Amino acid sequence: MENFSMILCFVLMLVIFTYQCVLMIIFDKKRKGLKNDYEKLLNLKDWYEKISEEASRSSMMERVDIKGQELINQLDLLNAKLIKIQEKHNNLQENQQKLHDSLLEEHKLLNQYFENYS
Repeated sequence: MENFSMILCFVLMLVIFTYQCVLMIIFDKKRKGLKNDYEKLLNLKDWYEKISEEASRSSMMERVDIKGQELINQLDLLNAKLIKIQEKHNNLQENQQKLHDSLLEEHKLLNQYFENYS
């Protein structure tokens, strides 16, 4: 009987040891799985932060592009107005030159008239 209880005790100890080893293996696998999941979550977090930074940069670039286009349009309008002003200025100078020439012609004619009259 004593032998039997020793064998039973040994078997019971062997079962408990095996149970503990199996539990340790299961918990280790779960821990590794959780560690992998945590690393994946960290990678996803980094990816999300990069995407949001790129999205904010993209929206900033779009806003800058829109503002740039507005400025270009305003500059084109100003350029068109400047060209019109330059054309008017040239026309005014031509008219002024014509008036000056006709005034000189009239002055000459008046001088001739007064010379002939006197």
